[in-house]
Amino acid sequence: MAEQLYTIPINEAFDEKEGCPLCRLRQKLEDQSLKYIMGAAMMEPDIRIITNQLGFCRTHFHKMLGMGNRLSLALMLESHLDSVAALVPEESNQKPGRLGKLKKYDGDSPAPQLMAQAESCYVCRRAAEFEKKYVSNVIYIWKKDAAFQEKLRAQPYFCLEHTAALLEQGQKDLSEAAYLAFSKDVLALARKQLKELRAHVTEFCRSFDHENAGKPLSQEAKQAVEDTVAFLSGDFQRN
Repeated sequence: MAEQLYTIPINEAFDEKEGCPLCRLRQKLEDQSLKYIMGAAMMEPDIRIITNQLGFCRTHFHKMLGMGNRLSLALMLESHLDSVAALVPEESNQKPGRLGKLKKYDGDSPAPQLMAQAESCYVCRRAAEFEKKYVSNVIYIWKKDAAFQEKLRAQPYFCLEHTAALLEQGQKDLSEAAYLAFSKDVLALARKQLKELRAHVTEFCRSFDHENAGKPLSQEAKQAVEDTVAFLSGDFQRN
């Protein structure tokens, strides 16, 4: 299958054969989104409207702080604070009574809107939208390219989240026969990884028994806890 613009980042991620390739793609998407939002896009009115509404999660706020461009961040925060303040009712809108006795404000409680604001993130949403396209494109390339099927089978694993995403999208996009073949390959990787992780975690745990004192640990056992977390929750921690 000839390389297309949409296949290049997928093939690059799958060529590395280290960890979950879709986690690696997601990390690149998040990094690109951060550079985008902290650059010229920061002053684009339509982008500012969206960032004012969505804000950023804890992880991406701290990554933006670490990028060193405090003025860009401050300018976004200035208008974002106005959007957040609009969700907080003025004191005059509260029902009479002691604060501890208040059940709700006049009208609806602002709690759902404030919680939604606290949990929303422009970077997470933008990366998630692109990630869905990547998952769909993985299915498409697999369907069209036998060489990519071999490349998929050669992956170390897909994390639990992306195993589920591939299976779900594959069921939508593939014929029954193709889906059986595709799911067989994806689930084989998951079973293999689970079996290996179980053995390595057991080796790590048993190394603390007094009978095993002084016995050398394999490198896989030394990394067992980190590798298991990577498989179960994704290679790149966002929280």
